[in-house]
Amino acid sequence: MKLFTLVLVALMISGVAMAAEVPTDAGDKALVFMFSGLSDLHLDGYMGDYGLGMRYYIADGTALRLGVEFGSQSFDDKEADMEGDMTSYGLMAMYEKHLGGVCASVVPYWGLGAGYHSWANKMTADSDWIEMRETGFGFVGALGFEWGFTDCMTLGGEYELGLWTFSGETESDIGGTTNTFDEYEGSFMGVGTASVYLSVYW
Repeated sequence: MKLFTLVLVALMISGVAMAAEVPTDAGDKALVFMFSGLSDLHLDGYMGDYGLGMRYYIADGTALRLGVEFGSQSFDDKEADMEGDMTSYGLMAMYEKHLGGVCASVVPYWGLGAGYHSWANKMTADSDWIEMRETGFGFVGALGFEWGFTDCMTLGGEYELGLWTFSGETESDIGGTTNTFDEYEGSFMGVGTASVYLSVYW
């Protein structure tokens, strides 16, 4: 992955002198990745380590951006007779309207979207178990840009204004007695900047 980021940086530097037009025609499509931790240019999947993102233009200048997340981890500590399972999944969809820019290599856009996320973590020892669960749902508006730094590859970023609600609980079965506790719910609203996006068109 570090070799990839070095190649990407080299392309970006060389692309400054030969910036390319951003593809925004109907039928254009791209895989979308996200950077996290710009100190080491760590490339992630869309929506995190377990995500896949794609943008598809349904009309000239109009695109749908879809993110799907699914992850599953498990472990089995035979010495302690303990097992663990974690699952995480989510869906994010955004409608994007790309606008005419001052130059063809930089295209601003606005977007409206919604997302859902859920995760669960369960620990089992002998016949006893405890499970933590959380779900969240939200709406987001976005204002961003794409920069075509070379043919068929763009970098971009966006401001986001979102409203999210979430809820969770912990359930256990210890000695045959089932209990539900640590129930919570909440919401938050605010403006933030999303990660840097890398889009690869084909």
